[in-house]
Amino acid sequence: MLIPFLVIFAFLSHSGSADAAAKSCEVLTIAPSGKIVDRPKSLPGSVLDKASPASNDDFAAVVEKISNGMRKGDAADLVSLFHPRLKMTSPVLANTLAELRARYGDPVDIAPLKVMWLDTVDGDPAPIPCDFDGAILNPLYGYAQQASLWLQATGQADIARVMVGIVPVPASRGGGWKIGYFHVQQWTHAGKDPLAWIESARAARDKKQLFGAWTQFDIAEKLLRSSGFASYAVQSGAATERDAIMSRKDWLAKAGGHSGSLSGGPAFEDAVSLLAPGGAGVWMKLRLAKELSTVEIQDHCKSVAKSLTQAKLSDGLSGVRCSYYLPRESLAKDSATGGLFVPF
Repeated sequence: MLIPFLVIFAFLSHSGSADAAAKSCEVLTIAPSGKIVDRPKSLPGSVLDKASPASNDDFAAVVEKISNGMRKGDAADLVSLFHPRLKMTSPVLANTLAELRARYGDPVDIAPLKVMWLDTVDGDPAPIPCDFDGAILNPLYGYAQQASLWLQATGQADIARVMVGIVPVPASRGGGWKIGYFHVQQWTHAGKDPLAWIESARAARDKKQLFGAWTQFDIAEKLLRSSGFASYAVQSGAATERDAIMSRKDWLAKAGGHSGSLSGGPAFEDAVSLLAPGGAGVWMKLRLAKELSTVEIQDHCKSVAKSLTQAKLSDGLSGVRCSYYLPRESLAKDSATGGLFVPF
């Protein structure tokens, strides 16, 4: 699942009156050391605006400090760089960095990827396209000029992208630059990035493995759900190709038709695509009408996997997870009863 690390203080508010054509995103190259190779053209050498005496050199120094702090995993050093409104503490940040290492497989190598320098003209948060991976950035409200530093976290299991918003601070609050948001996005699963998942989905579609193709397009679309701070042009394309295969309603009907049956339940209620061990899978959500033993649950989930395999709905997928919910449990959370993953 995607890791929901996200802190934000700005309001993504009203649509502004500025001419969108005047807004710009300048993609800056950054060295592995964290040093910015090329400086933003729209940033004056001495003063950013009347309220914030944040210079070009100040900005470059903060980018380098964030990059080095992330590489070292030094929460105590990084916490001072967060905007005061975020009220970030060293223990909270240390826990976030520890979860990052645990999720992607320690040791995790974190290196700067790109810096996107945003000129919003008047601080309006209207989306701005950037010439990097087809990214579209949603600026923080209220800052005419700001930046988004992207780092790549390469673990033993998968790769994540860390998006760090950098905003100017008014002179009344000390001036300079601070972190305005911090978000971790899973970028690969089973060694494949979203574009590789799209290609895999297309290959499955060409082989008429339509259930698996739909699921893999859905995985790609999920990986591309970066945050409220950015999106990708290819995301809507992946969703369009997925929906052209079949509707979610039809996909659910196919999954539900192979959800197994036992006297008195469990009853099929929902299914979603799953980032399963080794690839894409299906997460079946079933409602219990009566208590089942561990053996009965295991037998039931194995029968679901067998049914999907026999119907050739498992082609291109790596397994099925069955979760069993009590009568009043919410399907939006993991079930208290637990479940079972059966590989294909």
